[in-house]
Amino acid sequence: MIELKHLKTLSMLAQSGSLQATAEQLFVTQSALSHQLKQLEQRLGTSLFERKSQPVRFTAAGQELLALAQRVLPDVVNTTRRVLAEQQSRAELVLSVECHACFHWLLPAVRAFKQQFPALDMQFSADIEHDAVTALLKGDLDLVLTTDLRSEAQLVVQPLFELELVLLLSPEHPLAAADYIQPAQLENATILSYPIPEERQDLFRIFLKDTAFHGRVRHVAQGSQIVQLVAAGQGVAALPRWMAQPYDSQGLLLTKALGATGLWRPMYLLHRPDSKQQHALRDFAKQLQQAAPCSTRLL
Repeated sequence: MIELKHLKTLSMLAQSGSLQATAEQLFVTQSALSHQLKQLEQRLGTSLFERKSQPVRFTAAGQELLALAQRVLPDVVNTTRRVLAEQQSRAELVLSVECHACFHWLLPAVRAFKQQFPALDMQFSADIEHDAVTALLKGDLDLVLTTDLRSEAQLVVQPLFELELVLLLSPEHPLAAADYIQPAQLENATILSYPIPEERQDLFRIFLKDTAFHGRVRHVAQGSQIVQLVAAGQGVAALPRWMAQPYDSQGLLLTKALGATGLWRPMYLLHRPDSKQQHALRDFAKQLQQAAPCSTRLL
């Protein structure tokens, strides 16, 4: 029955003191304004102000509606401003992940981030980038999650944790009895890996860097497929310990440390120093640390 336009009209009438001044302020004719107010009075069954008074004097009913206008209109204005400001500040952050095995623990952190910063829409890049840092520097990405630190002088580097890469092998594999794996023991192995160039894989560029590798590399798209092939004795694979734990505990495969002390790799979150969301990105790094698997070590 009572609309916002009625409250705005009564509020302006109280400020201006006359129908003519109110009509001018609202950019309507005085007759149209009089008709609007008369229609409202007919709906309510009571007069709202004394028409021959100067300035306008409100009746008791008019005073009640005026008090309502004074309560409601500021809330409407403030809420509208907040909604518009939120829409104007809404931004999209594009994240690239140089880690095929990261998604199962990464998604809860992204979910928590979106709840904390609803105006920031975080999206994954369409494909896992293997030169994501270059894309980040060019502005095509906003965030990169990686173990391969590059161009750090030009970027903000947030250390997250260290993950351990372990060798997965079947219980019947000849290396099953080894306490840990030495590089020479893999020089003729069949390595099952994600479709990543060998020079970008930690197993080859760090663990086997001084070993003449004469084995075979077989690329497999999905982590679950890699695990199944390892369990079937089709090869070995170097994956984060968190991926192997469920299968290791069931006896489907074995995990061995790569080297006497293990192969540990730091995980970093990278972004540009000119990002307008520095505070939010620091909070996202904390969310990633909180979501990190228990087999990692915080940095």
